[in-house]
Amino acid sequence: MNFVTVGTYDQTAYYETRLVLAMIGVVVSLFLLVRRRESRHAIIFLSGGLLMAAMEYLLQREGLRGDGYVIAIFGRQVTGISGPLVQGFLDGGMPGLMALWFADLRTSRAAAGRWGLWAGMAALVLGLAALSGRLAAGQVPTSIEPVFSLTPIVLITTMIFFSLLVAWRKDAIVMVANFYAGLLIITLLNTGPLHLFGARYIGVVDGAGVVQAGLVWQIAMTTLNGIFELAGGKIHFLTIPLSLGLVAVSQRRQDEATRLSYQDLQSLTNRGWRRKSKPFRRNAD
Repeated sequence: MNFVTVGTYDQTAYYETRLVLAMIGVVVSLFLLVRRRESRHAIIFLSGGLLMAAMEYLLQREGLRGDGYVIAIFGRQVTGISGPLVQGFLDGGMPGLMALWFADLRTSRAAAGRWGLWAGMAALVLGLAALSGRLAAGQVPTSIEPVFSLTPIVLITTMIFFSLLVAWRKDAIVMVANFYAGLLIITLLNTGPLHLFGARYIGVVDGAGVVQAGLVWQIAMTTLNGIFELAGGKIHFLTIPLSLGLVAVSQRRQDEATRLSYQDLQSLTNRGWRRKSKPFRRNAD
């Protein structure tokens, strides 16, 4: 069967909510850059935006978003080359930033209290996606994208293998895996409400046009699309800057620091024991 992903939200409030999230991402990135001299978040935000824009440009040039595809913000259509660029930053910047944040918390084994802000942002993402899905429910389809298309499959597969190679060479397998897990969670929060309200669904192309697929195919194709394209297709947001040395992997995680502290304590204890066992050594010297 010829499966397609159908969306009705591209011109109905969705990108206004993405703009809100992107502005929050810009503020957070600039705050960390200026106040804490932490550039990783700004780099990942820019990386996600630019790489997603490049992918969007390619998809639209190949006609994989459907005929006449265009997004709208506050009722104004974004056309021309600015369309993929704007969409790239709105769809790529904040997911990359949230995934990096998640990866940092997971990699460092952060205490429960440190997850509060991230959980709050995740709740905001979910709430805005639910709002978009509710407003776009029942609207005319604005995008029809094939689930299986050669160009994105080849590109995403290449990027996944490249990312695995970078993770291995940089000794960053745990960080990249956690980044991917963060992307999966953000994908679920972004697209789950759209599917629940019917603003995004899996369709089947037949002689009469596009009809909605059955429940089993909906679940199977949506899961596959989320795991491979929506999450896997963004993993290079981290690994490309990582391969270029723009983003460093933390070499001393919380568990390593704890192990080192125990080693230091044991070393000090051994030194003290040796001094006690040889009380006249200093006097003899």
